[in-house]
Amino acid sequence: MCKVIPIEIRREAHRRAVIALRCVNALLPDATPRQQKRFANRILSMCDGVDRRLRITQEQSQALILPNVQCIAKNCPMLCFWEPISRSLNMFFNDEEDQ
Repeated sequence: MCKVIPIEIRREAHRRAVIALRCVNALLPDATPRQQKRFANRILSMCDGVDRRLRITQEQSQALILPNVQCIAKNCPMLCFWEPISRSLNMFFNDEEDQ
């Protein structure tokens, strides 16, 4: 079953695709048609409003930090709060706090 897309939406999609391709042509005049299409698709994907930022989980922050932790005491009861650490890493790499 084919979904009927209103003409206004098709025109807007076409307009945005043309703008993205013009932008790619201006920025990368020597790109192949395949490269132009790929970069135009990336531009359009960045403009769709979806948050694609990568997030570091508590487990990932633990895996990153624990191998580098040292304590000179034999029975060191090290206490780590992984959720704030992962949040801090995300803030550092994304330059903003999670919403």
